[in-house]
Amino acid sequence: MRLHPIALLTSLALASPALAQTPEAPGLVVTGGIALEFSDGEYGRGTGPSLSTGAYIEAEISGFYLGVSGEVTDERTDNEVDYYLGYRRELVTGFSWDIGYTRYTYPRDGGDCCGEVTLGLFTSVGDKVGLGLDLAYDPASDLGNAYLSAEYDLDDNWTLSANYGACEVDAEPMVREWDFGAGYVLSDELALDMRWYDSDGYDGYAAVSVSFDTTLFGN
Repeated sequence: MRLHPIALLTSLALASPALAQTPEAPGLVVTGGIALEFSDGEYGRGTGPSLSTGAYIEAEISGFYLGVSGEVTDERTDNEVDYYLGYRRELVTGFSWDIGYTRYTYPRDGGDCCGEVTLGLFTSVGDKVGLGLDLAYDPASDLGNAYLSAEYDLDDNWTLSANYGACEVDAEPMVREWDFGAGYVLSDELALDMRWYDSDGYDGYAAVSVSFDTTLFGN
């Protein structure tokens, strides 16, 4: 799995103050979202401008969640549907964790692909800095990946962020990849992200995405 704004729709929903729910609120909450991303060549394939559309729907109760997300791109074989479940919790100290399992499917490229056990850790450092660690492991293929993240809130709307990590690819050398950019919160439900992606496995490219996340049911 590669780091990608569309694939991180669920993370955007969790990060939104309007949508986040802690286990202390036991009621069922259903959230959903959609994102559009324009890039100058997805994953550096050199195919020219690319447009991707992603969406998700998720149900959560007392920290336990399950959901489905999908992505449609210009490259039809990259169309993706993912199913996931897990448990997340955030402490009053600003530390949070998320442990889960995701199953990846590619309807136009063989169907069921693979699954990963995931662990996400995040902590706030003061009022403006956040640090994260994301780990994933596929038991069937014995492949894994790890990513470090950092973000800095310039104000109530602007956030600077960067990610760096490495993923194992079957029968290929480990791929290191990174990105950096800025996000702007337009409202409690609407956000804009401008980012540069690069790697030692593909050419760098720029991308701009806009995402909309909302509560469909519950508090």
